[in-house]
Formats: sequence, C-alpha cells, structure tokens
Amino acid sequence: MVNRSVPPEGQDGTTDAYREFRLPLTALALAIVTAGALDAFAFLRYGAFVANQSGNVIFLGMGPAGEHPEWPVSGAAIVAFAVSAGLVDLLRRSLRPPVASMVALTVTAAVMVVWTVLDLALAHGRYGMASRVLLAAAGAVAMGSLTTVATRATGVPTPITYQSGTTKHTGEQAVRWFLGPRAGRVEARHAALLGLFALGCYTTGGALGTLAQHQSRWVPLSGTVAMLVLMLLVRRRLGGSAGASPPDAAGR
Repeated sequence: MVNRSVPPEGQDGTTDAYREFRLPLTALALAIVTAGALDAFAFLRYGAFVANQSGNVIFLGMGPAGEHPEWPVSGAAIVAFAVSAGLVDLLRRSLRPPVASMVALTVTAAVMVVWTVLDLALAHGRYGMASRVLLAAAGAVAMGSLTTVATRATGVPTPITYQSGTTKHTGEQAVRWFLGPRAGRVEARHAALLGLFALGCYTTGGALGTLAQHQSRWVPLSGTVAMLVLMLLVRRRLGGSAGASPPDAAGR
C-alpha cells in the first residue's frame, strides 16, 4: 500500500525534499545566502572555503605547487564536508520526512554553535595553521549537512554550496527557453530563472559575509539563526498525493 503522505523518491533512491518546506523558495534562498556568507567569511579568515569545495580542490593543487600555503586547510574542509554530507544523507534515509529535515537542521545548528565557540577561542584562526584547519573543518561539517538538506528544497536540484553546475544548467535552460522547442520552454524558463535566483543569492551572501567579517565574532552564529528559521519553515506533516512530483528542470 502506497503511503500518500510521502513525496516520491528521487532517481538516486533518496526521498525528495520537495514539499518538506513551507515557502520552499524562501528556504532555498536562506540556505544559499547562508552558504555564501559563511564561505566569504571562512576564505577571508582561514584561507579556505567551508562550502565551495570546487574552490578547495583547486587550492589543494595550487598549494603543493607553491602558490597557496593554506592548502591543508582546504584539504581538511573537503574531508569534513564529504563525511558530514555522507552521514547526514544516511540519517535522512533512515528517517521519514519531515522529521529527517528537522533532525538534520538541528545537527547543523548545533555544529554551527560549536564552530562559533571554536572561532572565538582560537581567535578566528590567528593561532596558526592547526587552528585554521580545525575551524575550516567545523564549518565544512555544517555546510555538508546543510547542502544535503536544502539542495532539493524547491523540487529542482539546486546546489547551495557551489555554483559551477548552477551556472552551466542556467545557461543550458536559458538557451532552451529562447531557442528550444516551444513545448519545453515553460520548464526551461522556470529552471533558468531559478538558477539566476540561486546565483544572485550566493553573490548576496558573499557580500554580506565580507562586510560582516569586520564583526567576525558573531558571523558563524548567524548561521545558527538561519538554521532556526529554516526549522520554522519545515512542515509538520506532508500533504498531497504520491502522484505529485516536482517540476522537471536543470540538474535532474
């Protein structure tokens, strides 16, 4: 017997986060702005990203080549992000929505509190490479968890922690919107506009994180506040029929 309160499963077998959030576009925007802000803060303070692992991979190559001495910080962030994303994904598979999102967001908020305490105790990474490695890893754990929860918040896979794929799919869908077959233009327009929205949110977050780093003691804690708001947006129960599915768009 099909449980009609649970949204359909994604192609990878995981339960789609679609419909887990009230105001899903707001939830996605908040997650992306948070990722952009914390990325900017971490890069300026630690020399590595906590969300954008594409950038960290480049730094991992540049460092041994003699151009980025902070490359161990990037390496720690990559490992921490990957482990966190894997563990939270496993947790989400073992729980039913929307409980899965609430638990994952609680974990993310708790990690951000720990990150804030460590950031203050270690003077924002000024005590040397080891302190920056620890701080970047703590931030990456939070971001790995968050991206696992929020990537499918609107029903269209929209990465919140790296934007290369978003840029690619936005371009593809924009061309389909204006030049493609008429039958698929509505879906292409939806995906292109969502991609532009995500890019704008990440850019806005980067600007906010850059400005806020002058009051750096509270920057990681702002991520905790964002998680609390996201918890308020999680539905207490899921409605709709099992036949309802999210729109087909970029990245699927």
